[in-house]
Amino acid sequence: MTKSRKIASSFLLKMKLALFIIISSFLIISKAQLTYIHQDCYDNYGRYGLLSNYRANLERAITELTTTATTTYFSNYTTGIGQDRVNALYSCRYDVSPQVCQNCVASTTRNISWCFSSVEGLIAYEECTLHYSNRSISGLMEDLPRLYHYSTGVEETTRFTLVLENTVTDLITTAASEFLISSRYFATATVRYSGSETIYALAQCNPDITSFECRTCLRTGFDGFTSNFTGANYGQIFMTSCRLSYILSSEVPSRPWRFAQTFLQLNQPRFTPRYFSSIGTRRSSIVGAIIATIMSVALSLKLLQ
Repeated sequence: MTKSRKIASSFLLKMKLALFIIISSFLIISKAQLTYIHQDCYDNYGRYGLLSNYRANLERAITELTTTATTTYFSNYTTGIGQDRVNALYSCRYDVSPQVCQNCVASTTRNISWCFSSVEGLIAYEECTLHYSNRSISGLMEDLPRLYHYSTGVEETTRFTLVLENTVTDLITTAASEFLISSRYFATATVRYSGSETIYALAQCNPDITSFECRTCLRTGFDGFTSNFTGANYGQIFMTSCRLSYILSSEVPSRPWRFAQTFLQLNQPRFTPRYFSSIGTRRSSIVGAIIATIMSVALSLKLLQ
């Protein structure tokens, strides 16, 4: 075998091993039963370099939050000064286990590479959300940025809209008042829509806002959703301070409800959920994902040398 062929063969072997490492990392996330929804990258407040202090501070913030996630479902962390200052917070669904919460927050580490160079990003999983920025985001009612995950498929839209409106209105009231009882803004609802279909819904707010702000956040998010989409039989609204999810289903989902998984199980391949973001200059995370994959391959090859 010639020297050039040996080099080529060695390179292919390293590529296979690198791809195996990357695929294995995705399988680990799958085993943790996490459902990645989407993320948006915002350039409104600037951009950063790969080797910048901001990137280092961002990674440090997520590491600290991952440690915290073993004991609490919500936390924030701030590090750095000036333009390198990072404010980050996560919120896990209260109906998932502490281990799932930690796994979810930890998994966002790879997602920040998908938002390559953006100083602000909103990462949404079924089990948790993470928002980071170089502006203050803690202790404030933040209903922007806003990420929608949805699908339209209801034929009798007038009746469905009315039933959904009543369901969500009651749900918001319950979630906003629950803090006085359990120190958590959290509520679920189950409402029969027809003989075979039921609306399952969930609402949650961060504990660092008031009851009034919780109600405002959920109401604003839902009103924005319904003004853009009519007849959506599945919808999830992700914001920094609150989240709201619902699905019209003919089957009873197992708890904790995983709305996206339930929708896909009932509707693939006929329908695929879509995404919509409601703020400013946004870049698709698909490009970032490609860059992140290339970087992962390069890093894996480096480790194999």
